Amino acid sequence: MLQSYKVQSRQIQFPGFDGGLLAATLDYPEGKEPIEYAVMSHCFTCTRQTLTTARLSRGLAGAGLAVLRFDFTGLGESEGLFADTHFRSMVQDIVCAAEFLSKYYKSPSLLLGHSMGGTASLAASQVDSAALTAVRRVVTLASPAYPSHVLHHFGPAMALLEQGKSAEISVAGRAYPVKPSFVEDVRTYDMRQQMSGFDRSVLAARAGKDELIGAEAAEQILAYTKGDRCLVDIDGADHLFSNREHAAQLEKEILDWLGY
Repeated sequence: MLQSYKVQSRQIQFPGFDGGLLAATLDYPEGKEPIEYAVMSHCFTCTRQTLTTARLSRGLAGAGLAVLRFDFTGLGESEGLFADTHFRSMVQDIVCAAEFLSKYYKSPSLLLGHSMGGTASLAASQVDSAALTAVRRVVTLASPAYPSHVLHHFGPAMALLEQGKSAEISVAGRAYPVKPSFVEDVRTYDMRQQMSGFDRSVLAARAGKDELIGAEAAEQILAYTKGDRCLVDIDGADHLFSNREHAAQLEKEILDWLGY
């Protein structure tokens, strides 16, 4: 039977891709040396406190892992302007998180990410950084297989962005400023090229009632790797895995796959 530990959370900061400080939380098991360290990335325009990220991070910590979850540049409590970020900056922020763990704790052996955070985690795993050499496994949760997928949700703002003008997009009732450079960045990012030679183990989880990410995305993600593959379906779950039973099922599937 899996042992459960009391979870402690430490609030920390580290420099992001542009030097601004990123707000982060390290969840870890009290009184136990962590089995391994992981970096967990939240979804597009979300934060480290978003239910999907915070709940799973603490759940994994309760099982003995140490999980670093952080706010991407310009979001949550992190410094920087969201308008100056893009997919490549998300990838670099993840690298910065891994470098922080490597310097002060232990290099991560696991990357996890929800939605765009999962796509960025895959890309980050291929970055040439000493802090990422220990990464053996990647977990994606309701993630698109390529970054330009996010443009499907830009709505009326795309007309202005296509004209080279800045615009605001609306996500969950909040407005976020976006520059044309963001569109160019996600359109020119060659995910297949980035993932060429990728041989780490991947678990791709998809939500049965996901209205944002198509069911085919998880299979496309698994096709990137030459390593072990695991497809997990959480029937009836929404994009955020917000139902507690669905979240518990997701956590169990991940822990089973990790072997804990």
